[in-house]
Amino acid sequence: MLSIILRGMAMGMTEAVPGVSGSTVAMILGIYQRLIYSLSMLTTNKRKEVIPFLITFGFGMVIGFAAAFKMIGYLLDHYHTQTLLFFLGVIVGFLPYLWSEAKTYTKSALRLNHYLIIILFIAIVIAGQVLGGLHQINGSDLSMSDYMFLVASGFIASIALVLPGISGALILTILGIYELATDSLSSFHVPIILSLGTGVVLGVLLTSKLIQYLLDHYAAETYSAMIGLVGGSIFAILNNVEGVITGNIMITSMMTFIAGAAFVYFLKQRQRR
Repeated sequence: MLSIILRGMAMGMTEAVPGVSGSTVAMILGIYQRLIYSLSMLTTNKRKEVIPFLITFGFGMVIGFAAAFKMIGYLLDHYHTQTLLFFLGVIVGFLPYLWSEAKTYTKSALRLNHYLIIILFIAIVIAGQVLGGLHQINGSDLSMSDYMFLVASGFIASIALVLPGISGALILTILGIYELATDSLSSFHVPIILSLGTGVVLGVLLTSKLIQYLLDHYAAETYSAMIGLVGGSIFAILNNVEGVITGNIMITSMMTFIAGAAFVYFLKQRQRR
């Protein structure tokens, strides 16, 4: 049981970093297939067999996720640009591996229609950032549309739990509410946490089989969409850089950018072993 909790904590901490796939960590820890199988069984009559594992694993994920969010929230408050550049390094470092995994998984080169899907999803991310800026959420005065948006965001982010190459934090970044989520967890803002959590639970229950089906029957198209999302998130990260960029900030940001790319390299080397 302790081993499962610790693995859940590792995956939860990773999911808090935009661009780093919790699925990658799950593969490294040798628990990915069991996790996907257990999630897909939740809507069948075999759910009783997998619920103990999912509760234990989920408990570890919550602890790891909350701890990482607390730390990242502090870093964003005090080292905003440097932290965002670390995320950018992670994303840029991960793209070549995702592209390679796409070709390996699909057993063929990407064709014109796949490149069009990539461009489409990059455009969706950029549009989401532009339109997301028009929808400002006031945590102290949530409207019904705010609640609906948060539930929908949690629903979409839940896909990251079963889709290789995507992290829940990356989805929240694309939707423009990553910092709102970190602040809410840090301050334990219950309405926002419950809204996002409700969306995540619904998403896990309803999409796990769909994602598995898409990977089994439309692998190239699914990976093309992932590449587009991850590539477009570069704009999402840069769009959130703000304030005056001094020489000191530029140097330290370059260091954190390199550290982010190195972090992905370390994870992928571990996965290969």
